[in-house]
Formats: sequence, structure tokens, C-alpha cells
Amino acid sequence: MGSTTRHCARQRAFAGLLAAAAFSHAAAGDYIFADDFSDPGPGPTQSCAINPDANGFFTLTSAASNYVVRLPVGYDTAHPRPSRLLVALHGCGDTAFNFATWAAAPFALRAQQNYLAMSVGGREGTCWNLGIDDALVAAAIAHVRSCFYVHQERIVLAGYSSGGDLAYKLAMKDALVYAGVLIEHSTLSYAVANVDNVLNAAGWKLNVGHIAGTNDSVYPISVVRGDRDAIMTHGFPMQYRETSSDHGGSSSDWDSYLIPLMSKWTTP
Repeated sequence: MGSTTRHCARQRAFAGLLAAAAFSHAAAGDYIFADDFSDPGPGPTQSCAINPDANGFFTLTSAASNYVVRLPVGYDTAHPRPSRLLVALHGCGDTAFNFATWAAAPFALRAQQNYLAMSVGGREGTCWNLGIDDALVAAAIAHVRSCFYVHQERIVLAGYSSGGDLAYKLAMKDALVYAGVLIEHSTLSYAVANVDNVLNAAGWKLNVGHIAGTNDSVYPISVVRGDRDAIMTHGFPMQYRETSSDHGGSSSDWDSYLIPLMSKWTTP
């Protein structure tokens, strides 16, 4: 698929995913990197009132649910520049706010955070519903893009456990929207019915970062390794690490391994 064709396809994917949103155009020269000639896409269309707590986190509400945000260091709401967006999905029993603090924007990264962190709400204290919760994620992305300048080619999904299931599902189903997906303690076959069919149907071979625990009793390592092998056999650029951990999540998985992987990820 040529670059022009991919660009058009990605635009159609955005239109389908974020149909309710309409955005103004970006100012020339607003790029993440000095030598970045990508298309950041349209900027924010409204000024959203925010009330950050002492650690920089605040809650906004989309058409479908609340979500938690932490802005990049130095983000200027009056003169915004396009930012990478991390869309984080918590595990069963967790909340959007708590997941934002330990995974989406962990303490070790906050002083130099160079991406917009968002943790999607709507399933507080419970698991995600893979059949219907695509809409919660799409609505949150649409709303955060209306409030802040999100680079359209730098949107990355992330999820732990049940959130990883939904992140994997969305990443493959709407691949052209996303630069990649970051996964902690989850696996693709728990999210989709047929792994090979889903991988074959993906709009592009997006970036994958995955960390697994060899003592995880919820997502057995044998299953995770089988899915890893399938993803890599299908040609997806996957960076994979195993630790001796159980199913418990860890901030260090995110700040030391997963989040740094996305620093140069972009859609085609």
C-alpha cells in the first residue's frame, strides 16, 4: 500500500472512529521533532477548563464517560503544539485515575513527560466489555482531541490485563488510527476469536510492545508465547520482554520498558 493510499485510508479510519468530532487545522511548523515533516492533523476546537491536582492529573468528560489526563511538560494551552497521545486502559478492579498514576504517567516519567497521557474511564472497578466498549475509547479520544493538540500519527494504545485485551482488539481492528500498542500482562487470543485472521486483516503492521510474566496465572506464559510467535510471524514489529512476575502490574514495566518504546512510533 502506497503512502498516499495509507494516508487516505487512515483519514477514513479516523472519520469512522471519531465521526462526532470536527477539528481546526494545525499551524505550520507545529511538529514534535525539529526535523519531523509528518502531518500532525487538525488541532483543538475548544478551550476545556481543567483543574489539575498537585501531581498534574485532572478529569474530563466525553460524550460517553469520564477520563483522566496528564499533560506533557511545558504544554501551552494558549499556543499548543502537537503531542503524542497515550490512550491507557486499566485492568479489572482498577479505576481510570489510579491507572493513570501508576501506568499512563508513572512518577518516574513525570518530570520529563513528553506525551499526553489519558486513562479512559467508564468501567471503574470492573472489567472492560470487549463487545461494546470500543465506543468509550473512541469518545474519549474524540473529546481529548477537541481539547488538546494530539498528533494524529502518534496515537498509541496501552492496556493492562482486561485493558490489554481491549487495547489489542482495537489496535488490530482500527490499525490505521494507531502508531502502536503497549501491553502489560495480557494476550491477543483472549481478545479476538481467530488470531491469524485478525492479524491478516489489520490495516498495517503496527508497532507492538509487550511485557509478560512467566508466573502469571491469568494469562499463562505458554499462551502468551504462542500469540507472540503469531504476531511476529505475521511481520509485526514486536518488542517483547518476559519477567518472573505474576499477574500484578508494575510502574517499572511502564516507565522503564513499555512507554520508552513508543518514542518514535508513527503511523505509515
